Amino acid sequence: MKTSAFSIVVLFLAATLAQADWVLVQKTSTEGKEAEVTTKIKGDQARVNMGEKMSVIVGAEGMTMIMHEQKMVMKRDLATIKAAVEKMGKGSAGQQAAKPVATGQKEKVGEWDTEIFTWEGQMGKGRFWVAKDFPKYAEISAFSDKLGKIVGGAMSALSPQAADFEGMVVKSEVTMMGKSVSSNLVSAKEETVAAEEFVPPTGYTEMKMPGAPR
Repeated sequence: MKTSAFSIVVLFLAATLAQADWVLVQKTSTEGKEAEVTTKIKGDQARVNMGEKMSVIVGAEGMTMIMHEQKMVMKRDLATIKAAVEKMGKGSAGQQAAKPVATGQKEKVGEWDTEIFTWEGQMGKGRFWVAKDFPKYAEISAFSDKLGKIVGGAMSALSPQAADFEGMVVKSEVTMMGKSVSSNLVSAKEETVAAEEFVPPTGYTEMKMPGAPR
């Protein structure tokens, strides 16, 4: 996986984590390629099923990519993730991202009443639809930013933080590092997620991922 794509995945996953058990379903489009993404959250871990072909498990210990068609698993520990992301963010130490700006525009997105925010910074630009009455959004935001700092390092300071929004981002359109990604939240339910969801399937072959860039 190219480092830029890897970094986008890390930032995307960090934006979904929370303390309680949750199941979130999103419709996403990356460079015009549409997919349904289901995120299952338990504590500080998340399993993201990107359709039927690929799943990613992420937490404070690192990241595991599962490719179901090939029955293969690739793992990266926390140190390797941080080295890769810090390489992308070299020279960014001490810098802070521009804050999102409220446009004053309001729009209904699914079942949520939202306010639209815009953002533009060193890493890219985007529009965010924020539901201020989303249940437990503050809890979700706190754990999102905590994990983002763990796996994102210096780069996490160059993009909007969940806590920058007084609500839950239920729709976004972002261009970051040359890639355009849009996301729409279809549903979000607080429900029990089994611990087994965060264990790679048996019978899959582990493949070593390339080392961190130098």
